[in-house]
Amino acid sequence: MLGRIKDAIQGRLYKKCIEEYERELRCQTDPYLLWIKENEQSAAREPKGDQKPPFDIVYMEECGRDFSLAGYSREYIVFVSEQGRISPDVYIEIPQYFETHKDVNVVYADEDTWMLELEKERELVNDESAHRIFPWTKPMWSPDTLFSFLYFGSIFAVRRSAYLGIEWLGDDDYRKNIYDFVLRATEQGRRPGHIERVLFHAYEKGGSRAEIEARLMGRTDFIGVGSAYDAIRARAMERRGLKGRMIVDAQTGISYPVYDLPDKPLVSIIIPSKDNSEVLKQCIRSVYAHTDYPNFEIIVVDNGSSARVRVGLENFRQECPFVYLYQPMEFNFSSMCNLGVREAKGEYILLLNDDMEAFEDTWLTRMVGQASLKHVGAVGAKLLYPNSEMIQHVGITNTIYGPGHKLKQLDDRMSYYYGRNRFVYDLIGVTAACLLMRRDYFLALGGLFEGLAVAYNDVDLCFRLCGKGLYNVLRNDVVLYHHESLSRGDDLQDETKLRRLLAEKDVLYGRHPKLYRKDPFIGTLLNSGESEYSCRWLERYELFNIFDSDDMIAESKKLPPQGSMNQAIMIVVEDCGRENFAKAVTKNGQKKRAYYLIKGWAYVPGADNARYQFKILLVNGAGRVWELPVQKRYRKDVAAILPDETNVKLTGFCNWIFEGALPPDTYELWMTAKDGCSRQRLYRSMEKTLTIEGK
Repeated sequence: MLGRIKDAIQGRLYKKCIEEYERELRCQTDPYLLWIKENEQSAAREPKGDQKPPFDIVYMEECGRDFSLAGYSREYIVFVSEQGRISPDVYIEIPQYFETHKDVNVVYADEDTWMLELEKERELVNDESAHRIFPWTKPMWSPDTLFSFLYFGSIFAVRRSAYLGIEWLGDDDYRKNIYDFVLRATEQGRRPGHIERVLFHAYEKGGSRAEIEARLMGRTDFIGVGSAYDAIRARAMERRGLKGRMIVDAQTGISYPVYDLPDKPLVSIIIPSKDNSEVLKQCIRSVYAHTDYPNFEIIVVDNGSSARVRVGLENFRQECPFVYLYQPMEFNFSSMCNLGVREAKGEYILLLNDDMEAFEDTWLTRMVGQASLKHVGAVGAKLLYPNSEMIQHVGITNTIYGPGHKLKQLDDRMSYYYGRNRFVYDLIGVTAACLLMRRDYFLALGGLFEGLAVAYNDVDLCFRLCGKGLYNVLRNDVVLYHHESLSRGDDLQDETKLRRLLAEKDVLYGRHPKLYRKDPFIGTLLNSGESEYSCRWLERYELFNIFDSDDMIAESKKLPPQGSMNQAIMIVVEDCGRENFAKAVTKNGQKKRAYYLIKGWAYVPGADNARYQFKILLVNGAGRVWELPVQKRYRKDVAAILPDETNVKLTGFCNWIFEGALPPDTYELWMTAKDGCSRQRLYRSMEKTLTIEGK
């Protein structure tokens, strides 16, 4: 009888744990609603009565053969699609932007989707945000992206006086007129601006939200896409003094520019390698078999292969010629690449992993042509897993969790989020697994930073190129196979390698503090750590109306003796320290204080993690303990690498401690997990310390 009562009680407790877990998970998987509420609280109002707007509004669909800027009187002209509605914020944001940016003549803004089917539901709940989905956050000025399609989307504005001299294309198709005008308008030496606010809502119909989102995710039929616009691009090339041609992909219908270099300068291909002879041979053979670019050299940098491998590679040089630099040293990818570049004779260099495989002939021609443009820094390629359509790399995004690869392990036969795996895109970075750039640019930057031996050296290089005003470009029409991590494995699955990865990430942001948690080519809204392009969760310390963590910290009992602890918790700490890159706001919305951030993910292996309540413990030098309830975070990326664990989507934690909430000291960090269905309590040291400074 007592056993049945105990089982019934535990069953009710377990059901309650699961319900609470699922409720929180649902809340965190749709964070755009919270984003809207927190960022659009002080919306501007439309002009009323006889009050005139401070600009002229022009519907793109009306910009036909006879359109002329001269037909309008106001200095600012806002072009919008008639298939949607503008936000009331437009009436303040656009004039204010032009008035505060005198050197900008074109500006565009973000947009989202307005589901028409939810109009009645919106009226019932009296909440405009109920039908707004799928935000499109535009990148900073991206000239190569614009040459792919009109990424300005459904809204942009111009200073009328700056473009009265531009000849209107005068086509019957308004889309061609608009695209030609924007290409010409952005050639006049001044960079367009970007307002990082949602100022337009595009109308969409559909049977369900899921249907609409799936359609939007795969859409590629934008203004500028396809051969119908190639004559416009050809004239733009001629105006810009570029030689080249447009080539249409027969499967997708997307056009890609191939820039010609008549003198065919030498390209030096640098391949670091050690004891990977068969993979290396496959790589080199594929380059010789599938490269129509006529002028290249291959330099293999070997940091200490065995005598047998070394002899085999010397013999292989008779089949496929290459320069063989053998120099035993500790593995340092940056040092090896720099050594290869010092020996290179080419005007361009290509950093190539030994586990790469080329299978299409024009790949190097397209990459070299792109890198020849003066504004371009590094050029990367789309990388797939071998003999598959599964994406490994379509560019680097600087997420809130650190540099990462979007769309990884997704099917490349589908298009994702405004053609991120289809079009030529300007990005913050590309991987050095296949990275091409001018040799003089590389040397001017001092090469790869040798203080980053394994990870993030390519990201550091790309960050520095961006700092020089250059653009890193991903050519999605250039595709190679990447036999990823054959040489060093997956860093996330090896604790030692993961610690090294996190340490090198700290070095990266120590060198580039202004880019911490920021990526101007994706914006703040979508800068999540997930592989998909999805709205990220706003951390509570980023909001205006938050409760102060002073109220959450409570002094606790001392830790139990370590010999009696059940330490079955796995913990990864991604951030730990004083935040110098963001401002925290107290609950009165006035006083700003610095805060300390503790962030990462943790789970109990082999258990249902929905049962556990986690807390962070801070132990000072005298052994006094403070506890802080864990602020759980949705981590789809963690769930993906832990497929055999139960309920690990909310294993992320993100806690902050405001300055002054704890006495100054150096605290050991622990985590405890209490089973909600029993008396079991687990403990584990984070093996990190947090130093709280005095005011």
